[in-house]
Amino acid sequence: MTNQTSIFIINPIAGSKNIDFGRGISHILLGLNLSAQIVKTQYKGHAIEIVEEFLSRGFTQFIAVGGDGTVNEVASALVNTKGNLSIIPVGSGNGLARAIGISMDWKKALQQAIYGTKRFIDVGYINEKPFFCTSGIGFDALCAYHFAQGSHKRGLSNYVKIILQTYFGYAPSKVAFQGQDVDYFSLTFANANQFGNDAFIAPDAILDDGMLDCSIIGPHPKWYGTMMGYLLMSGKIRTSKYVEYYRGKTFELTGQSRWLIHIDGESVELESDKISVSIREKALGLMI
Repeated sequence: MTNQTSIFIINPIAGSKNIDFGRGISHILLGLNLSAQIVKTQYKGHAIEIVEEFLSRGFTQFIAVGGDGTVNEVASALVNTKGNLSIIPVGSGNGLARAIGISMDWKKALQQAIYGTKRFIDVGYINEKPFFCTSGIGFDALCAYHFAQGSHKRGLSNYVKIILQTYFGYAPSKVAFQGQDVDYFSLTFANANQFGNDAFIAPDAILDDGMLDCSIIGPHPKWYGTMMGYLLMSGKIRTSKYVEYYRGKTFELTGQSRWLIHIDGESVELESDKISVSIREKALGLMI
């Protein structure tokens, strides 16, 4: 972090309600004689507007304080700009932060933002919508939808509850993947190696190799769910006979007119006769 004023963008509904992140960050920076502006988001998409406003005024240091959704918004506005992203992860999954080795302790993450060095990573696009960790269709997208629609509090325990409630009634679907019909339970495009919470859906994915990984979990017996969960959390998902794994720069899906997808864990509905996935190499600057 330079002596230039840094812009901290805080999602006020993320993280512990017992911690005033804005106040804590201000206190630490004051002791280091560093300047910052702290802005809290007020609605979905607000972080994008905040970044664009400060970029137009010449600011280049942006720190997202929140979960994967907040990180996605801030990062989306910084792609192919002079702006740099840092992350203080206080969300439920924190996929990108975990993938690049940022501490889950917010004070340590702030130290990494202050003293970090710059690195460029690739950015995935699904129908021109950017993703930085994962995006896809199927079971994970449905769980993201239920999670977004619920009146419950956010957090890992409630997400696990939704997974369990959804799993046993979920039926696999069919899609044309690269022109070939595929039956799938879930189909994930990955820039990073995980969804978040160290759930490694694409264990071989590398953030700056110019490639996207695609992990397709096929239909499987319901009794196999526990084993699938173990393989996911242990980074061994590719060893399952129900999983197919691909790497490439572009992918295409057809066979539906309306798609329920997730983008970095956030539910999105697309009206299109196909999904096109691509990558932009080293398009985002990170301070790590």
